[in-house]
Amino acid sequence: MANSELSKLKILYIYDYFLRHISAYDEDSGITLADLIAYLEQKTGYTFERKSIYSDFSRINEYVSANHKLIGQDSWIYLEGKKYKKCEVEDEMTVDEARLIVDAIKTTSFTDTSICDKIKDLYPVYFETASSERELYSRDRKIDHKSISWLNNIRNAMESRSALKIEYGYKLGKDVVEKSTKYISPLVLDWTNNNYYLVAIDNTKAGDGSNEALKGAIRRYRLDRMSSVAFAPKSPYMSFSSERALKTALRNFLDNSLSAYSTDSRIRLKITLKGDSHKTVLQAYNAFADKVGPALRIHDEKLTAGVLGLEFEVADVPTLYTAMFEIVTFDGVDLKIENGEINERFAKYLAKAAGK
Repeated sequence: MANSELSKLKILYIYDYFLRHISAYDEDSGITLADLIAYLEQKTGYTFERKSIYSDFSRINEYVSANHKLIGQDSWIYLEGKKYKKCEVEDEMTVDEARLIVDAIKTTSFTDTSICDKIKDLYPVYFETASSERELYSRDRKIDHKSISWLNNIRNAMESRSALKIEYGYKLGKDVVEKSTKYISPLVLDWTNNNYYLVAIDNTKAGDGSNEALKGAIRRYRLDRMSSVAFAPKSPYMSFSSERALKTALRNFLDNSLSAYSTDSRIRLKITLKGDSHKTVLQAYNAFADKVGPALRIHDEKLTAGVLGLEFEVADVPTLYTAMFEIVTFDGVDLKIENGEINERFAKYLAKAAGK
């Protein structure tokens, strides 16, 4: 049997079983040799000798040791008590990671949740009945095929460092209106506020192509405001002088942006929330922080009395004021803005919102 086709299949079945059905993170996960022999008989129709399986264990351990970084011991498959178990490898997905990915996919409306079934098929040991019952509710809104095609174009353009031509406008129902043609050099994709955004260099704003000029030409484009995405072979791909310069520019751009707006500078925003209870104040703070990021400093000495002082570093863009407006929509919460200019602009925003 040593050279038969079944023997060749046997070692693959053993490797696949331990990879997919045994968890390195569950103390109860393991299989007896008798059960493994029964499993192999079910798959191949042949009963294998114990000695041949021991030999396969040795070969699999040699392979894993040569190609993976084992954590804790020298063997991937090892015997503990009466069960054969599996050791952890550095690049192995954990139970928590697998379930987190499935939860994220299920609750993100643009994804196809059939992906979850594929992950469960790959790692069935991570999704037993008890854990499946605790999964989050699925929110399917599958992304359309046209958008998938555009995303593929964008990703391919980033990999090949190619410029794109996009038609970009404003959403009106399901249509995009007031469109204009833009030639851009794509940098990264971002998922924010339940939408895909493409961060790219506007080639018409790139000037002499220096790092400083390119920093000022970075823009954010929302995918659902595009009506077409195509390669632009006659337009150059604008790039920074180094990967480090690119990462620095991207970090500064994303740090200085709020939703689809961006600015070159940030301000120190000091606010005080006063409410009828500490719980209401915390709710208002969390709603604001979800939009602008966590506070740099928190003065909570009077929180039990419903008073919370906060300091943020934010971009002074239009959506900052809509985020502050959300604070005052909480019943029983008052907002005091310490920055004079921001306070004045917010007052104008409220007056305009009230139709005054």
